[in-house]
Parts: sequence; C-alpha cells; structure tokens
Amino acid sequence: MHALPPLPNDGASKPQRVAALATLPLFWTLKGRRVVVAGGSDGAAWKAELLAACGAEVNVYAPHAELGDGFLDLLARGAADGDGSFVPHDQSWHDGIFGDAVLAIADCEGDREAEAFFKAARLAGVPVNVIDKPQFCQFQFGSIVNRSPVVVAISTDGAAPILAQAIRRRIETLLPPAIKTWARIAQAIRERVNARLQPGAQRRGFWERFVDRAFVETPEEGVEARLMVELDRLATTRPTIGRVTIVGAGPGEAELLTLKAVRALQAADVILYDERISNDVLELARREAKRILVNQPSRDAGVEDGSASIGALARAGKRVVRLQAGDPTTNADTQEEAVWLGKLGIPVEIVPGVAYRRRRGEWENDDAKTVIAAGRAEQANEQRLRVAGH
Repeated sequence: MHALPPLPNDGASKPQRVAALATLPLFWTLKGRRVVVAGGSDGAAWKAELLAACGAEVNVYAPHAELGDGFLDLLARGAADGDGSFVPHDQSWHDGIFGDAVLAIADCEGDREAEAFFKAARLAGVPVNVIDKPQFCQFQFGSIVNRSPVVVAISTDGAAPILAQAIRRRIETLLPPAIKTWARIAQAIRERVNARLQPGAQRRGFWERFVDRAFVETPEEGVEARLMVELDRLATTRPTIGRVTIVGAGPGEAELLTLKAVRALQAADVILYDERISNDVLELARREAKRILVNQPSRDAGVEDGSASIGALARAGKRVVRLQAGDPTTNADTQEEAVWLGKLGIPVEIVPGVAYRRRRGEWENDDAKTVIAAGRAEQANEQRLRVAGH
C-alpha cells in the first residue's frame, strides 16, 4: 500500500472521540456517607435498599404509621452491605434534614411537595431526585446489572424505561455469575501486576488472558497463585513485538463491520484511518487508542515509505490497525504491504470488509459467502455474526 502522509491538523475534520451523551454516567462511592430518603412508599424503600447496599447511612424521614410493608420488611432485614445502615426518623421531612447529606431522594404525592423538597435540597447543596418526577431530578437511577464489584447501569434518559429493562435482561444473560469472583481476584492482584509488568503490551497481554478465562472458566482454589506464576513468567520474558491488522470498513456503515473487525478496533493501540471512515465506525474503537488521520494514497510513493512508520510502531510492541474503506483483500497494494511487513518479522492479519457489487445491487461479504440485499443491513448483520460465530 502506498504512503499515507498525515493531513494538516484540521480540528474540523477530526471526528469526536465520544458522541453526544444525554446524561453523564457516574459511579459514586457512598460507603459511610449520609443520604436522605423522604417517604415510606415501596418506591422509596427500593431506593433506600439500593443506597444501603452501597454502604450508605440511609436516614429515612417518614412517620412510622406511613411506612409501607416493603419498608418495614427492609428495616427488619437491614442493609446488604456491612457498612450500610438505616436510621429511621419518625417524622416527615423538613428543611433541616439535609446537613452533611450527599444525596437526597423523596417520594412525593403532589408537585407542590416535590418542588418544595427539590428547592430545599438544592439550597443545601445536595443533589436531589424526586421519584417519578423528572422535572425535579438532578440525577437518575438506571437499570442495574449487579455482579459487584462489576456493576452495569443502563439509562434511556427517562425516554423508555421498559427498553432499559430489556437491555438489562440481555446483559444479565451475557455476564456469567463467576465474573463477580474474577473481578474480586483482579482487585486483589492489581497492585502486584502493576508493580511487576511494564505498562503497554506486557501488562495488557496479562489482563487479556485473564479476561479470556473470566468468561469461560469458574475460578478454582489456587487460581490466584497460578496467576502469580504466569505474572512472573511474563515479567522475565522479553517484550513481544506488536502486530498489524488491516481492517476493511466496507461501505462505511458500523452495522456492516464484521465481528472480527470490531474486536481488532477494541484491541488496537494505534488506528490509522482516512477521511472516508465514519465517526460511527471509529466510535467502536478502544477509547485509549491513538487515532491518526491520513491522506489518500499517493501513486508516486512506494510501499516501503508508508509501511516503515507502521513497522516502527509494531516493533515498539503496539497493536496497529490500518482501517480502510472497502475490502482490503481485493487490493493488490494491501497484499504487497502485508508481505513487506512480514519480511520484517511483523505479524500481519487482513480482515475482509463487506464489498458492494453495483452490477448485482447487493452487499456481499466474500469471506463469509453471504449475499445481502441492499436496504436489509440489519438482517444481514445478524446473518454475518452467525456465520462468524461458526
């Protein structure tokens, strides 16, 4: 492939690293912190249970006679987290309850009370949420998948809670229960890994193998000791050379990327792409990956000129992805570059892209032998993923 000199530093032509967000997802530590919950309904009880499960001291403001059965049962059971607790106050909320609180939640029957609670909490500088009244909420609770310390939260910004619940059910099936134990093991060995392995390819290689196990194995007794043996082996091994993956982006639609292409983007340290690549495709890449915008090939440049810098990155242990529109398997220059890099001892892989055949008016993935009618991209993607899975 010909040399691809970088474009001038034109901010307008560079894609955003993160697309627009309706809300900012945050994971907030509440252990030992004081929070306020006003109301004795089942909805308020559920929020109180969540907060106490995070280790918070939950101060409940509601007359005892107004506590529902769900709240009474919760107070009898106590908090799921050893640091969490419930402090019931046999009175309604008032302006003086917000001192030292880090969050305030209320279940209010009418808008007048909701507005009063909202204003009182804001005046005290406490983030506030009034259940089922988004106009009086500074933050929201999403649907939760709990494999603590792995916690997944889903939000639709209040637009479609039923969709968030459906997404949660899908994720529940994808995350094995053992992921919880693996996460705790990772937490226990993290400092030792950081102390023994250099940042970059060496450390990432360890964690990638760790993750592969986490999704297919149940941790057995002694697994931590075996991981330490592997850690010592990696620490005394010479740094491995990186690799180059030439990825076909097809016609540019993110939905038409193959599963293998997505995996390559998510494992990349450096991504070289041209201006034909859409933001939706780049959005699938690993956030930490360095992205370099390059020009179209120059016919006057040689293959070696363009590959030398890629080779230097790979020799430094980087995983380099060259992201191209179309299908690189049909490009003679791509084949020539792969051979040239191979002679340097650099592993090269070419991931085919979906090609468009104008004569037939169909999308076709030659690698998967899948023919896709134009305009049926979603069905085609599902078919391609099934083929890739075999």
